[in-house]
Amino acid sequence: MSGAAVDLDLVQVQFTQSLSDDGEDVVLETYILAYEEINKIFGVLGSVFKFVSTDVEKKIDILRSKLQQTPESYKTVRSMIMYETCNNITDSDRNNGCRTLLRLHRALEFVAEFIKVLAIEQEDNISKPVWAAYSATLAQHHTWLIRNTVSMATYTLPTRQNILEQVGKVEDPESLNNLVSVMEKVYRVVETAYTEFQLLTLK
Repeated sequence: MSGAAVDLDLVQVQFTQSLSDDGEDVVLETYILAYEEINKIFGVLGSVFKFVSTDVEKKIDILRSKLQQTPESYKTVRSMIMYETCNNITDSDRNNGCRTLLRLHRALEFVAEFIKVLAIEQEDNISKPVWAAYSATLAQHHTWLIRNTVSMATYTLPTRQNILEQVGKVEDPESLNNLVSVMEKVYRVVETAYTEFQLLTLK
């Protein structure tokens, strides 16, 4: 929506377009475009979440660089996995695409849960449900120090009303459920690919 801090309608379109025709793969370039826009939501959450946004930007830059250098190999998530595993890139390059995407993949699960909170919660103070969403997703991959930082950050969150205003969804917050459904679909497709190649625990 024009004027909003984050265009969630655009994110929905881009994540939908990122899915392959058979629904079993994800086009990396379109995924990156969607992620660039959804990353803006961390700016809405306040300065405490700036470190998350910065980290996401770095990971997007890594993936985009690899996509530009070897476009065919990084066309989709599965082609990237095949290319990097067959060439031992996942072992030799710390900034390999599989590891980088895995971090974004984990964060996407949290963002979907966060948007679900915006869609269904009635209370204006969303600190507790956002903490619950984080605890069920990203917290499982974070150190105690990061979990503690996020715990404190949830108490500085803007109100639900304020966030809805900034993302242009005050009039129809329930429509966010459609975005959540698309994000969950993309998440499942990537999760399945990583599971098949045993990459979910990639360090």
